[in-house]
Amino acid sequence: GEKDGGKPWMLPLLPSWNPFTQRFQFNWLGFFLVRNSLRLMELFWLAPKGTSKTQMMLQKGGFGLGDGGKEKIFTPMYLMVGRVPE
Repeated sequence: GEKDGGKPWMLPLLPSWNPFTQRFQFNWLGFFLVRNSLRLMELFWLAPKGTSKTQMMLQKGGFGLGDGGKEKIFTPMYLMVGRVPE
């Protein structure tokens, strides 16, 4: 983990100005470019309608998770649901 010198879990959700990482989409310029690229792709039927709205919803969730991790008010949890065989 982070205490052991590793990277924090929320690092992939934090903005970066490196355009060759997926983290670029979390800064203001990347957010603008991704949103408008997807809208253009929807316009030319290269992406299904609603793709840009879905991406915006997922990005907002990512922003919230990243902010919660930075403030140390949220940590991910693993949930496993088991079922007794019949």
